[in-house]
Amino acid sequence: MAITRVEVTPKQGPGMRDVRGDVVRRQLAADHNISVSEIRSIVGFLIKSDIDGEAIATRVDDLFADPIIEDAATNTLLLTNKERFPTAPSTVVTVGFKAGVTDNPGTAALDGFRTIFPNAGIASISTYITYAFFGLSEEV
Repeated sequence: MAITRVEVTPKQGPGMRDVRGDVVRRQLAADHNISVSEIRSIVGFLIKSDIDGEAIATRVDDLFADPIIEDAATNTLLLTNKERFPTAPSTVVTVGFKAGVTDNPGTAALDGFRTIFPNAGIASISTYITYAFFGLSEEV
């Protein structure tokens, strides 16, 4: 059984916003007086399944991403993509669920995964979120 990684991030450009990143940026400013120029988020899915990674990659936009507002990548880290992240962030924080903790987004993704791949057999999906901080003071 192989593990396939899918990562999804909001597209950048005129009129496009990373709402998750904006919420964290505002909370840091309001609650801790920490100023960050930009925070970008990446939602990750770790899919443990017998389904081939290439087959999963062809269906990423059907299950994991909205191709109109999000970019997705399979079996690669979005932070290493210079087109999507041309500048290195000041700091990166990744948060995942501890084993045994209910992962509601992972459960919902698994339900959709089993619909798209009915012969997936025993499969599991866990999620994580990565925050990339840009313009964070070195003092923090």
